[in-house]
Amino acid sequence: MELRAKSVFTTDALDQTRRLLELNTELHTVWNYRRQVFVHMDLWQDLDERQRVLEAELGFVFEIIMKNVKSYWMWNHRVWTLNSMPRADWRKELGLVAKLLALDARNFHGWDYRRFVVFKLKESGGGDDIDAAEFAYTTEQINKDCANHSAWHNRSKLLPAVLGRSSAETQNDMLRTETAMILNAIYTDPDDQNAWLYHEWLVSIQSSSEDRCRLLRDKVAAIRELLELEDEDEEAGNKRPLIELVDALAAIDRLETVADDEKKECLETLHRLKSIDAYHVGRYSDMIHMLGQRWNLSTSTLAAQ
Repeated sequence: MELRAKSVFTTDALDQTRRLLELNTELHTVWNYRRQVFVHMDLWQDLDERQRVLEAELGFVFEIIMKNVKSYWMWNHRVWTLNSMPRADWRKELGLVAKLLALDARNFHGWDYRRFVVFKLKESGGGDDIDAAEFAYTTEQINKDCANHSAWHNRSKLLPAVLGRSSAETQNDMLRTETAMILNAIYTDPDDQNAWLYHEWLVSIQSSSEDRCRLLRDKVAAIRELLELEDEDEEAGNKRPLIELVDALAAIDRLETVADDEKKECLETLHRLKSIDAYHVGRYSDMIHMLGQRWNLSTSTLAAQ
């Protein structure tokens, strides 16, 4: 970094930083120096020249992306480059991100950058109905891979905005669609946490107890059906649905009174979990005790379940 110490801001400095970054993308001080070189060059004041050199810089960064798509410093530099351009093409950038995610659909760097590009697209006035388009994109990605955590996360960022611009009837239709998508993912891979977490979030954003309870009831019905389809030999490997069943029934009980047979089902499920999940016996015992106190059940009754 001798050139930086001497405040050398020339095309030769750009060439040398480029060679270093081609060897190692994690040299954040080199990225910082490269940005300093750009802003101190005379051409920076000429907007057309700045546009030209930064378009070339985007090409260089794309080459780096293909070598190491998970470099934080590289993504940070690309953000700086686009923000510094007099005429950034955010629509084109969105297309580029789509191509990158096609190569690695679970890359959270790419998803985070995609949210940034969408924000800038809306900020520049070129993003009419962009939220709806992005929402459809997450649907496409989840249908391809229901374990894509980044797609589920992005969907959770978009759904409130999409619902907020929809009529009450459309909102109800969308919630039914969301429930169907979640349940399909659960049937596909019961042990994957993404759909379960998304459902928990979906319940939490409902404004009424009635809507929260309805979603939880749908979840309970789906789990019961799933458990009926499973072979007994698979019980030890699929404890997640049992845990979710207990959590859902306990959550319903906080919204409305559950029937005695559902209380019995909940406690029996906890005892079943104790028998197949030795590592968490203490947790299940505590839950049995807590629910017993809530439901005013005697110790002998709890032990008999």
